[in-house]
Amino acid sequence: MPHRVLAFLAALHLGAAGDLAAADLKPDESKTIPADAIRPVVVSADAAAVAGMKSQAPKATLPEGWELVTAAAAPLVTHPIMGCLDDKGRLFLGDAVGLNWNKKRLEENPPNRVLMLEDADHDGVFEKSTVFADKLTFPQGAVWLKGSLYVASPPGIWKLTDADGNGVAEQREMIVGGFEYTGNAADVHGPFLHPNGRLYWCHGRKGHKVAQKDGTLVHEGLASGIWSCEPDGGDVRWHSLGCADNPTEIDFTPSGDIIGTCNLYYSQPRGDTLMHWLQGGVYERADMMKAIEGLPRTLEHMPVIHNFGHVAVSGCVISKSGLFDPKNSTVEQQAGLLSMFVTHFNTQRVVRMELLPHGVTYKATEHEFLRLPDSPDVHFTDVIEDELGDLLVLDTGGWFRIGCPSSLMAKPEAKGAVYRVRRKDVKGGLAKVVNTLKFWKESWEIRDENEALKQLTGNQNARAKVQACQWIAEHPGKNPQVRDAVLKLLDSAVEPALEHAIMHAAQALFAKGGLPPIDTRNELLASRLLVLASQGENQADAAASLLSAARNVNAAGDSGLANAIRRTACAMPNGGEVMLPVMQKWLEESPASEMKLQMAAEIIEAHFKEVPVQDFVAAMLGSAQVSVRRVAWHILSTQTTGITNEKWLEPLEKSLAEAGSSDLGLLIEAVTRLKSDRFNVVLQAMVNDPKRPQSIRLKALSATSRGSKILSPEGFALLTQLLGDVTNVTARIEAARVLATVPLMKEQLLQLAGTIPTLGPLELQEMLKLVRKTKDADTIKALASSFAQSPVVGAIEESAFKTAFANSLPEAYDLVAPAIRQAAALTDAKKRKLASLASEVQTQGRAEEGKKHFATGKGTCLACHKVGEVGRALGPDLTKIGAIRTERDLLESIMFPSNTLARDYEAHAIETSDGQSLMGLIRSHTAEGLLLVDLAGQEKSVPHASIVANTTLTTSLMPMGLDGTMTEQELCDLVAWLRSLK
Repeated sequence: MPHRVLAFLAALHLGAAGDLAAADLKPDESKTIPADAIRPVVVSADAAAVAGMKSQAPKATLPEGWELVTAAAAPLVTHPIMGCLDDKGRLFLGDAVGLNWNKKRLEENPPNRVLMLEDADHDGVFEKSTVFADKLTFPQGAVWLKGSLYVASPPGIWKLTDADGNGVAEQREMIVGGFEYTGNAADVHGPFLHPNGRLYWCHGRKGHKVAQKDGTLVHEGLASGIWSCEPDGGDVRWHSLGCADNPTEIDFTPSGDIIGTCNLYYSQPRGDTLMHWLQGGVYERADMMKAIEGLPRTLEHMPVIHNFGHVAVSGCVISKSGLFDPKNSTVEQQAGLLSMFVTHFNTQRVVRMELLPHGVTYKATEHEFLRLPDSPDVHFTDVIEDELGDLLVLDTGGWFRIGCPSSLMAKPEAKGAVYRVRRKDVKGGLAKVVNTLKFWKESWEIRDENEALKQLTGNQNARAKVQACQWIAEHPGKNPQVRDAVLKLLDSAVEPALEHAIMHAAQALFAKGGLPPIDTRNELLASRLLVLASQGENQADAAASLLSAARNVNAAGDSGLANAIRRTACAMPNGGEVMLPVMQKWLEESPASEMKLQMAAEIIEAHFKEVPVQDFVAAMLGSAQVSVRRVAWHILSTQTTGITNEKWLEPLEKSLAEAGSSDLGLLIEAVTRLKSDRFNVVLQAMVNDPKRPQSIRLKALSATSRGSKILSPEGFALLTQLLGDVTNVTARIEAARVLATVPLMKEQLLQLAGTIPTLGPLELQEMLKLVRKTKDADTIKALASSFAQSPVVGAIEESAFKTAFANSLPEAYDLVAPAIRQAAALTDAKKRKLASLASEVQTQGRAEEGKKHFATGKGTCLACHKVGEVGRALGPDLTKIGAIRTERDLLESIMFPSNTLARDYEAHAIETSDGQSLMGLIRSHTAEGLLLVDLAGQEKSVPHASIVANTTLTTSLMPMGLDGTMTEQELCDLVAWLRSLK
């Protein structure tokens, strides 16, 4: 539908609250609209329309005993986003009219609105829709509190009140503002009412400048995070901040913990996560650290509950009814098990997360709950539990495009809906489900320092200690007993979430100084005190403490203190220069300490733009010790600044002329990062030398072809030859990477398209980048058709294909979509079996039979694994596997081996200077070389000096499909036996 028509339709709905835009108000300003300006817009569904909604629910997969019905559809709703229920059972929804506008256009004519839906006969289907508030920018979420609706719509949080009860909010007040947005939905979501009475909301990484009502600045920055305030807009605070792109929704556990969904917490590869947002937590992401610059950090790596992968998580809710929990057991509820439902925008799914207390935080297990397999234009955005225990699932339809990786084009004609998921034996109008959860008591009844101190020192419960630390962080005083108690906890080994809470309390207590001297003999306490000192007001003392600790760091082994020194030096604004005298001493040690060199490398990388630090790199490049030079080469090979210091060129040129084959690869990567043609003659000679190892020729070719330089016919011939080398995994992967980065002509792209069906998953991932190298429709279609023929197309997520084609030729995606969906369907079918199979293992698995299956080679397990003296120790030893892995874990390892790679069992592809290509696991590292175990179980010693390329593979040596070599009963027997091995 043309945008001008949509704009006209939108205009028909703009009128319920007069001429009022988000930009018209500032925080703490309110406006009451005159009664004669209010023109209520009400849509009622007649009996036929209601009957139609009841009959039009899409095909769905659900657990046994549950059903899906349509609770509201057009014309009652257009594109619902997020919402809430009030105390009368009315459903309030942020509703979009289908326009993908940026901030400027949204503020010029705010097009979206909040709808109020009513179900008068309580049959589960809404019959009436009223525009409760219009002229909103992008309403995403709502909560009802004391007769008003609080709504998140950029740039802030609004209080909307219908004082006269006619279904229209004539009173509007933005209680908190200052949150930036662009129109891509990564902005304010919520708010949500915590059991402590405060409103909490989420905000994406768009920037913010937030002030209290009196104008006092709360915080200004780029971080995303979780915020809160009192219902009147007072006492605004940030609860957690971080680097993630878009925290989307939160809910609260009975103990008041804040659990929520978050998009793009990880980036390479993308990972959308379930988070436990800890008070005062600053959550990192390696490629977005600028966003949290200057914030007080505790842990270097904050804990994450669950990584969903690239699914675009959206709304979530913790079930209060108990209907969804195993066996509907309140006993299990009392044991702490929670069910949380999460919507996946990209995959037409709602998943049920089983949350089980795990120390201070939670362990999550994912179960698919609802899926619409035949509805690609459905995009779930929210899930709400009503008083009957039903789930209301919001589908925003196909309109949203800005920043959405799963939508190739806006489809506003694909309207949204509200679906109801309910028990078949529980119909509308029955008695309300009893709430089985006993909710939070305010601050665990901590009211003063004495109670906090008692809980901190006398209670062995880690969660109670966290609550005490949180109270202390909010009420820091000068009580020496409290300080001593926190210092004592700083010197204790605890789990990360509790460590964060202790550090957070200590930050508040010692913000103005008063930290004890740092004694490096106590590494644990010293390391935490060093981090605290570096974030205090007295940076001179912090620098002195850093230097003192660095001079005394132990060179042997992996030291917690060394890690704190590295972290502190990286974070301090002048940490690089402060550390230069100590790092110079480290270079003079012979032999140089590997640990200290690694510390120096990370400190240099953090302060790479400082000229004294660059000069220090020049000294490393000219060092007499090759170990020192290698660290400098690595630093240059990974830099992303594009800096070229003239002092680096001469020692690099000398090293290129003298280096052995094992160092050339790293050296070439280092000079490739520099903006200099000084090395081109030497590099081209390497490309033309057939006696050189193929990986060296490839790296040299990549270096000479950087930027906009056209790839020569000879270079292209070499790359295509190596891409088809079935015996050399390393060469294939490297050739694919080079081809994905250099300019290519149409004829070359078409030739590469023909090779795509023969490639493995790693090369295929690189070849997907070719789609963006051309605007020629025929070429793009040829590439799409070739991807459709690949037997490993399912190794790449569907959203990656959609993103690749979105900006070139969206319709070409249709050529590869069926193959992608077929592969996904096969994988989904296996995933859906996991939960039921795990139960079958417990009830029907025969351990003794499983032992026989293993011994006779069923599933080929003993080809790579040992149990006692039986089998071969290529993969992890399974002798006591049942003590650390559940039935589900074991099944997932067999059915999806690459999803659960055990640490130190990653596959490596290695090329040697004599032309050998080896693949296997690295059994050990010695001074002489690597001990490699190949797929046949044969051990081979590979000298370090002979290794010219070593690629860590992201796929398991254990192939997919081994479960298909057994019957389901045999698989259950095998897993039952493995589970018994303790």
